[in-house]
Amino acid sequence: MPWKEADKMSLKRKFILELFNNVGTFTELCTKYGITTKTGYKWKERFMQGGFPALEEKSRKPAGNSKEVPEAVVVELIRIKNLHKNWGASKILQVYKNNHPGEYAPVRSTVENLLERAGFVVKRKRKRNKTTERIQVKVVPDHPNQVWTVDFKGWWYTKHREKCEPLTVRDEYSKFILDIRVLEKGDIPHVKQAFETLFTQYGLPEVIRSDNGVPFASPFNVFGLSKLAVWWMSLGIKLDRIDPGCPYQNGGHERMHRDMKAELEGQIDGTLNEHQRVFDKWREDFNTIRPHEALGMKTPADVYVKSGRKYEPDDVLIVYGKGYKSRMVNDRGFCNYRGKRLFVGNPFAGYNVGVKENKDEMEIWFDDFLIGVLDKITGLIIYEKNNKKVRKAQ
Repeated sequence: MPWKEADKMSLKRKFILELFNNVGTFTELCTKYGITTKTGYKWKERFMQGGFPALEEKSRKPAGNSKEVPEAVVVELIRIKNLHKNWGASKILQVYKNNHPGEYAPVRSTVENLLERAGFVVKRKRKRNKTTERIQVKVVPDHPNQVWTVDFKGWWYTKHREKCEPLTVRDEYSKFILDIRVLEKGDIPHVKQAFETLFTQYGLPEVIRSDNGVPFASPFNVFGLSKLAVWWMSLGIKLDRIDPGCPYQNGGHERMHRDMKAELEGQIDGTLNEHQRVFDKWREDFNTIRPHEALGMKTPADVYVKSGRKYEPDDVLIVYGKGYKSRMVNDRGFCNYRGKRLFVGNPFAGYNVGVKENKDEMEIWFDDFLIGVLDKITGLIIYEKNNKKVRKAQ
């Protein structure tokens, strides 16, 4: 029978008194009080060892918790987190293991709970937006230099009132930061110069992913192409544009920018030159010290290798092969063909396009990219935004 908590001790006392008065059998006595014989023997043993006080209810809390993290370990994990406030539980745990080989280490979920209880974790909701049509090559890289990502870190002012808006370039697969560069201007000539240095040092990527902002793109040109983008295409690099208002499509790069914001923005004294020195040191630490869960807790430098596609700085005329007529685009975006002036687009100025005549249409190509087809009635190019034709290599 269920007992009220207040009567439990008095009933235990009565049970013991009747037990030693030899009233009936032990089993009958236990049945009378609604307990099992096992419980009855337990009470009897406790009474024999400590009298009536030993019958008091004992705490059910375990004497020790096998899942409890030792205080010294908690202190060390918090110390590492304070040094690297933008790192997650996996990185914190890996650094702890590196510093304490062979010693006890909690599991990742335990570290996550510890950091959350300590107030280091702020949960955010992700806002998703509708996508729009852009030149896109959706690639999930499986080796270095398959996809490079590029963007400008959001600007801030130095203590000398200089605007700091560094250009950042990284390899998507290895997470390796190729450059963090403070440019004199964020225009096409200065960005192109920065990429010439990168291409010379690391070789060419297969794809470059960017947003739709200047100078990577232009809202005034067909396909949103800028002269910088066309230069990349002339080198055989494909473009991958994220949809407007969808920075999560370049999430790895945005995450790196959040790390920079948390660890660098507003924390550097001095001029832009001093900022550049700090950026170089931070990039070196990011590439060679910081482990990444997506890399099996390796560092980006452990995974990244230079591209086998070498950069040739001299302008190379694109070869279109049999069936194509090569035509140069002038500084106003026109090319001449059979006595007609065809407007291809200003970004293509200085490059040669390939014209291919078919039975019913005339195609205009830039390397392996189909710009559009010529409307023979109006003499205008109809830009093929959805065309999936691929020009075979000659």
